[in-house]
Amino acid sequence: MNASVIVNAAVAALAAIIWLGALDKLRHFADFHAAVEAYRLLPGRFVRVFAVLFVCVEMVAGTLLLFAAGRMPGAAVAVLLVGLASAAVAVNLLRGYTDIDCGCGGLSRFSPGLSWWMVIRNAGLLLLAVVVMLGAGQSVASMRGLDKVTFFGLAITLIGLYYLANQLIDLHLRVQKLRSQT
Repeated sequence: MNASVIVNAAVAALAAIIWLGALDKLRHFADFHAAVEAYRLLPGRFVRVFAVLFVCVEMVAGTLLLFAAGRMPGAAVAVLLVGLASAAVAVNLLRGYTDIDCGCGGLSRFSPGLSWWMVIRNAGLLLLAVVVMLGAGQSVASMRGLDKVTFFGLAITLIGLYYLANQLIDLHLRVQKLRSQT
């Protein structure tokens, strides 16, 4: 398999995941704002500004990834965003605040809480960003025939794995809550 297939699939998956997250946060901005506030990491007057900036920076990162010249800065911004989100989750887990909607967006809309599995899932996104940075010079034009089919399949698989991880984390947390109630 051509290295550009892997790099370009990582670019496509990372851009799609970031954009889908940003669009979901925009669509349900009040919920995202409430999630940011629930983390209790910022003074109240900065929560809205941070929430707006976070979504805007997500959209910028996702857009930069779509252009060859913007891949390196887009991946670097993605690392910053994912690192920041992971740090917020980790801080709250260490403080014992687990009953917080992660604010990640996605299929289930409200998460049943925080988990170290979210940090591990985010490590996968960081790995995608590193692949993008290491292969920033790879071009889609260098892919031929079957490489393009493989690229598409790999990109869809990576996106699917991310959302599968989200669903498994969600189900795991819900089962834990049910067990603790009995």
